[in-house]
This record gives sequence, structure tokens and C-alpha cells, in this order.
Amino acid sequence: MAISTNVFHRIKKLQTLRSSQNALRHGLLARCLVLEDESPEAFRDLLAKYTDRLQPADALELDVVEEMVAAAWRLRRSWAIETHLMDTVPAEPGSAPDTEPIGRITDAFKSLAASPVLSLMHRYETRLHMIYQRALHNLLLIRTAIPSTPESQ
Repeated sequence: MAISTNVFHRIKKLQTLRSSQNALRHGLLARCLVLEDESPEAFRDLLAKYTDRLQPADALELDVVEEMVAAAWRLRRSWAIETHLMDTVPAEPGSAPDTEPIGRITDAFKSLAASPVLSLMHRYETRLHMIYQRALHNLLLIRTAIPSTPESQ
């Protein structure tokens, strides 16, 4: 019995250490990705949801999941930027502002399309989407090609 109790305590200590290291790691990740006006709690919540859903088995899988979360977080940010750009484009000089919602959206789109801003946003969104998709593909590939072992967990 003493041996099994000792093993239990050692496993518990390792789990506690791993948990505290994950918290430190996730805190660093949040500091690297979350801007001053963004919510670190929302980022940690997103990371927790991905981690809970995907259950990374080891550090390699956790790296890939974090890459997915980083891309998802930045993609959401780019959507917010695009929305703000569309909402704040002034009417064309010398033209009456459209009173219909779709008309204002159309005018904003035309105005942004004439500048490099919208193209840049779309390239950025495409890049982030590709990073996310590649990470997801790699996670699935890792799980089929390199099965996790108990000692790597």
C-alpha cells in the first residue's frame, strides 16, 4: 500500500507542476497576442475552449493548438478592424450620404476598395485562415502518424 500511495503522490505532484507550467505558458501566450484594448480573459477562454475540445496529448499537440488559437484570435481582430473601417468611412465628398443601410455599406465598400486598405485586410485574413487550416491539418496528421505515448503526456 505504501508504494501505491507514494506513486499516487508523485503523479499528483507531476500533474500540479504540469498545470502550473501550462498556466505560465498560456499567460505568456496571452501577453504576446492580446493587445492592450483587448480582453486577456476572452483570449484565455478561447484557448481553454480549444484545449478542452481538442485535448492536446503532449507539448507538440499543444503547440499546434496554440497556433490555431493565435490565428483564430487574430482573425477575429481583423474582422473587427474591417467592420470598424466599413462603419467609419466618410461619405464621398460632394455626394449626399445614402440613407438606406445597404447603400451606406455599398458606399463604404466602394470607398475602401479604391484604397489599398481593403485588399491588405483581405490578404491578412487569407493568411490567418491558411495558418489556422494548416495547423488543424497538422494536428490531425500528428495524431494519425505519431500516436501519443503515456510518457509523453
